[in-house]
Amino acid sequence: MKKEMDIRLYKYEIIKGKEETAEEWLNFLNANRKAGEALLKDEHAYLEAYFKTMEGGNLYVYMFFACEDVNFSNDKAINQGSGLDEQHFAYMRECIDLSRGDIMDCLLYLDNMEDAVR
Repeated sequence: MKKEMDIRLYKYEIIKGKEETAEEWLNFLNANRKAGEALLKDEHAYLEAYFKTMEGGNLYVYMFFACEDVNFSNDKAINQGSGLDEQHFAYMRECIDLSRGDIMDCLLYLDNMEDAVR
């Protein structure tokens, strides 16, 4: 039986002048990939993917997030006291105006995850 997934797509505009910090942030996440994957298990999350693009002369970071329950996952990430998450959120606060982000709920998804995990 398949588990239902709670899926979100986050879109964040990088604050002008903070593009270098955003690059540091993404490099930090990439350099700590294994530790991040271990944290996803505690957060009951399945996939977290980052994308960046230029739109209208501004840098944007998109984050695709799939988990059992986004509220549980976010609460766990914020409150578990992981140094990795603390640094991740510090980078976000420094280079993103969180009040201007966009969070999109998934309307539907198709998956073939059984083949992906073999």
